[in-house]
Parts: sequence; C-alpha cells; structure tokens
Amino acid sequence: PEALYGRARLRRRKFVYHGGPTNSGKTWRALEALKAADASRGGGVYAGPLRLLAVEVYEALNRSGIYTSLFTGQERREVPFSTHASCTIEMVPVGASFDVAVIDEIQLIGSADRGHAWTRAVLGLDAREVHVCGAAEATELVRRMCEATGDEFEV
Repeated sequence: PEALYGRARLRRRKFVYHGGPTNSGKTWRALEALKAADASRGGGVYAGPLRLLAVEVYEALNRSGIYTSLFTGQERREVPFSTHASCTIEMVPVGASFDVAVIDEIQLIGSADRGHAWTRAVLGLDAREVHVCGAAEATELVRRMCEATGDEFEV
C-alpha cells in the first residue's frame, strides 16, 4: 500500500514515536514540535481521532499566534494566511507537503472500523518530520511501516 502515496516516497521522513500511558505528556511534546514547524517548509498539521481534539488543537494554536485552519467531517474553518491545519484523521490532506505532522492516538490503527485512516496518514503524509502519539502497543507496527517505506524511526 505504501506505493499508493508516491509524493510521500519522494523524501525520507523522520518518524518520532511518543508512546506511553494517558496523561504522560506524549501529545504535548509532539504539539511543541508542531508549534515550531517552519512555515516556509509547509507549516504543520495535526491529525486526531475526534472533532473535539481537532478543535482543541486548532484553538490552542490560534491562541498562541499560529494561524491554523480546521478541517473535520462536520466543518471547515479556513483561516486566511494559515500555516498550520488541525483535522480529524480522515480529513488529513495527504496531497499537501508539511514540515511537521502529528498523528494522535496511533493505537487506533488497529481498529476494524477506522484503522485505515491511520494507515493512510502514516503512509501518505508528506512531512519532513512525523510525530506519532499513542499507546506503546503500536510501536512495532509503526516501526515496520517505516522500514517498508525507508523512513527513519526513533522512539
């Protein structure tokens, strides 16, 4: 399936896995990297499982002065001159290029109903650096996916 996303195969991406239990700071660390994304390299994108989380990140980034648009299945809030986007995992724009991407709740890649959306994001996001957050149980799967795509992987 990785061959379906030729644009993402044009560069060697760096994956950073933030694994651990709930409230261990994994998403916070990834969002700090997202805030530092270089706008001249495409800015950043957050992809999460819930509209509520996407809205929360959208609001936090805008409050901190980072122009961020919101894309969910229910709504689109396009902020003029935005450098970042916050979206639900199904809405992540795999056709765009980013400096930094955050994929939240990666363990849901194992979901029979929605796992394909996380697979699409891992294989298809065109970002220099991809921060993946979630339970440690998905670490090996993401590592194998990175091996298949030739991407760098660090925990």
